[in-house]
Amino acid sequence: MRVGFRTLFTLALCAAAAGAVIAHVAIDVIGDYALAHDSYDYLQHDSRALVGGVALAIAVLLAARGLSACCAIAARNRSRLPSAPLDAREPLAFVLAAVYGSVLFVPAMEWLDGRLDSAPVRHLDEAFGGSLLLGVMTTVICASAVAVLIYALVRWLIGYRDTIATILETLLSWSGGAVRCFACDLDRYRLTFRRPAPNALRLSKRGPPVAVLA
Repeated sequence: MRVGFRTLFTLALCAAAAGAVIAHVAIDVIGDYALAHDSYDYLQHDSRALVGGVALAIAVLLAARGLSACCAIAARNRSRLPSAPLDAREPLAFVLAAVYGSVLFVPAMEWLDGRLDSAPVRHLDEAFGGSLLLGVMTTVICASAVAVLIYALVRWLIGYRDTIATILETLLSWSGGAVRCFACDLDRYRLTFRRPAPNALRLSKRGPPVAVLA
């Protein structure tokens, strides 16, 4: 089962956003010790929550789509699909796309922080914390790690898609095919009052009087 281009692109966008947020925090921390002038110390970083929220929204959307696909497989009760051979160019292109997106996201985040804090960023070095080399290297490392982690997780989920579909099929059969006691048709049964048998009168004790409705 191959992943479509739209799904890969959306995953790469999610990885780029998540990698940019992690890289932005890492540059801020590393710059405090490695740089004499850390430009990230003078701004409020509200863009981290914004970009992190975008990454989370994309992740939730993709998870919902994946769950819907598993439910569709479970509903059709399909047998195991043959796994497509893994092409080495696909993960490489995914990681490169995520890194490229993170390298664009990080200065854009700092530019947005500067605009919101009335302190516009005028140089590219400032957009990467005060050092272009340090900022780009940190971004590449963080974005690569996040992209590899996300791609490995997605491939693992795809590899076990049939197990997930089987579990969902079992859950659906339990909830949809089971007969619940409170779902019985009570109209089919009439409440009748029968007189007790003679031997029951001899063996049982006399009980309290019962009110009979006319």
